[in-house]
Amino acid sequence: MEYTLKNGKTLTVRQLIPDDAQEMLDLLKTADTETRFLARNPGELTLTVEKERSFIENGLQDTNSAKFAAFYEGKLVGHCSIGLVRSRQRFRHRSEVAFLLYKDFWGLGIGSCMMEECIRWAQEHGVLQIELDVVAQNERAMALYRKYGFEICGTLPRALRYPDGTFADEYRMIKIL
Repeated sequence: MEYTLKNGKTLTVRQLIPDDAQEMLDLLKTADTETRFLARNPGELTLTVEKERSFIENGLQDTNSAKFAAFYEGKLVGHCSIGLVRSRQRFRHRSEVAFLLYKDFWGLGIGSCMMEECIRWAQEHGVLQIELDVVAQNERAMALYRKYGFEICGTLPRALRYPDGTFADEYRMIKIL
């Protein structure tokens, strides 16, 4: 899907494919160094290009999830994923999303474009509720999620522990479709 960003440039969001493995790996490794709001510390990611390619290939076969890549001027700059929380019937109404974007591209509306793709996927797959976890101090991300109707439904105190010994709480947010 093509989107026009705040700066007037075009963004393409499409499903991640195996040929994107190197760019995706670069994004994962760089993003870990650009923010404290992700699940890993810098250097913890040990994936190889071959493993990432295999991960993407397997994901393409999974009808219970989708992985999208955001391309700005031909470069992969962001990634989002959505998938069922569990495949059992009682849980099939729930999905979970995650987002990743190079810091240089924050504020252009790319997060909104990726969110649109995730919501579209959820609607097409009969999902009634989208969920996510967000670090409590991540005000930029929470503003995006609130814009799309997500609400905080709980707090996990001290969810993340940083190398310097400090902690961060996480909020659980949900959007009812």
